[in-house]
Amino acid sequence: MMLQSSYTEFASSFVLSVPGLGLVLLLAWVLIQRRAQLQRSPAQHLSLDSFFSNCPCVAWLADTDFQLLQANPAAQQLNWLPGCKPQYYQSKYCQQSAWPDISAELQHQSHWHGMVWLSTETEPKAMQLWITRLLHNKSPFYLVVQHDISAEQQQQAQLQQLSTHDALTGLSNRTLWLAQLEPVLQQCEASQRHCAVALLELTELNQIRQQFGNQQALILECWVAEQLQQHLPPAAVLGQFSERRFALIFKPEHCQQQTELALWQLARQLQLCLQNPCPLTDFEVSLQCYIGLAVYPQSGTDSDSLLQHANWALQQGMQQQQPITFWQQPGLAAPADWQTADELEQALRQYQFELCYLPCYQLEQHLLTALTVQLAWHSPKRGLLWLEDFAAVAAQSHQLLAIERWQFQQLCQQLWQWRQQGMTVPGIRLELSALQLQQPDLVAYLLHHLQEWTLDPALFSLMIDETYYLEQPGLAHKQMEALTKAGFSLWWLNFGSGQTPLFLLQQPYWTGVILAANAVAELENDDQKRHLCSCLIRLAASQQLRVSALQIDNEMQGYLLHVMGCQLGTGLLFGQAQNAGQISKILMIEQQTQKTG
Repeated sequence: MMLQSSYTEFASSFVLSVPGLGLVLLLAWVLIQRRAQLQRSPAQHLSLDSFFSNCPCVAWLADTDFQLLQANPAAQQLNWLPGCKPQYYQSKYCQQSAWPDISAELQHQSHWHGMVWLSTETEPKAMQLWITRLLHNKSPFYLVVQHDISAEQQQQAQLQQLSTHDALTGLSNRTLWLAQLEPVLQQCEASQRHCAVALLELTELNQIRQQFGNQQALILECWVAEQLQQHLPPAAVLGQFSERRFALIFKPEHCQQQTELALWQLARQLQLCLQNPCPLTDFEVSLQCYIGLAVYPQSGTDSDSLLQHANWALQQGMQQQQPITFWQQPGLAAPADWQTADELEQALRQYQFELCYLPCYQLEQHLLTALTVQLAWHSPKRGLLWLEDFAAVAAQSHQLLAIERWQFQQLCQQLWQWRQQGMTVPGIRLELSALQLQQPDLVAYLLHHLQEWTLDPALFSLMIDETYYLEQPGLAHKQMEALTKAGFSLWWLNFGSGQTPLFLLQQPYWTGVILAANAVAELENDDQKRHLCSCLIRLAASQQLRVSALQIDNEMQGYLLHVMGCQLGTGLLFGQAQNAGQISKILMIEQQTQKTG
């Protein structure tokens, strides 16, 4: 009767451990006992058979090696055959058998109760197991009952997900985000490095909800989360505090050198990704957001102070219409680089840029041959600056391309206005940065705007520095061939100041070269410079290229360059850069001179 007593002990523990299911089994057990008493047959067989037939869960009898001997009808759905050994695993994603640990525990105790994962054809399922060791003729058998709790596990996982993640976007909520911030702060404290937190606010979400409905606002919120995740730098952490506010953790690897400028660039990239059109139902919108940043340890050494200061910076930015704002200690000036970058952002939106034109004259007859475009920035804080003064910061802050393309659009519009006024522009010289030249859509972009304003590419002389070619010779060769084929003239800018490779000079797409300013400086006072300049001019002439010079400041410079073979030039000798209104007067005088001459 050892088998029956062990089984009785198992049933009692099983009833206590599973209240709902145990009640059913308890009733079944009572019926089994009554039937056994009435029929006076072997209790172990009657009890086991009755238990199998009445148990709603999968139940099976195993031998010493946990191989199937007998199973109840509920196990038929598993298609187990006698002699098989069901594969239970310790976890869902770790294919490590649970049997060794179960067997070891059953050596010292008669029961085992726990959760395992059952391998199936689709995906592992969570199972609650109750195993009792049964002794019969000193040979151990095992009675196994399993209950599928996959639904409960999934529900528990969902509840756990909701406790740490946003229900709509799946991003880390405030609780999880703060937990992710703590080890970053500990790492920075130990290594004495920087990190930063940022708060990003969507200012237009409520307006969109009011105008287009809650469903469209939810679509927009999901789209924002997706865009931020796609453009998030590696290892950065993104969280969501509310439907309008997102939070970011920038780790030490994001703050290597020039911390504020590096963070400004990352924040700017995130802002730009949200300016892409968001495809809502039947219409598109472009979002504006504000970002407030707090840098460890200047802005605080714990999560509360960093968040408080990041929120302060965010509120200041929204009040002052400043897209990216850092928290600064009272009385301390902001770092010049990122402050300049932020001012450039405002300058582009507030039309602080102006196109000016530097006249280029023929040295022999003093005839106007072209206008060299120069971009002026009328900064409220810094005064008048030229593009060369802020190009480096604009490039680092990912604004140079937008500024240069704005410049080209304004140039096309101005040329069209001059033509409408009956003025003839002899030619336009426009410098293209390496960043502009790297854009695969450059030629298509230029031609699109020229076609929009009915302008001829032959009017434009594009000035290109050799550094672009030296950095990416293959791409540069294709790009410059495409520009030449489109009808533009290409001039080698700052000829003589770099490496000046001869193979580049021999390329067929060059129209001419523009001597660097340092190649013509003090030309009238330095014999060695005159000899060097003369060699450069003869070198260009040997390739049948035209020669122009920059910064010709006096008549002696102009005379010497003309004698050496230079045909064109700009500089103080011919006047400073002037705005469109002043250039209009020069164009009118030139036209009258040509008519009377």
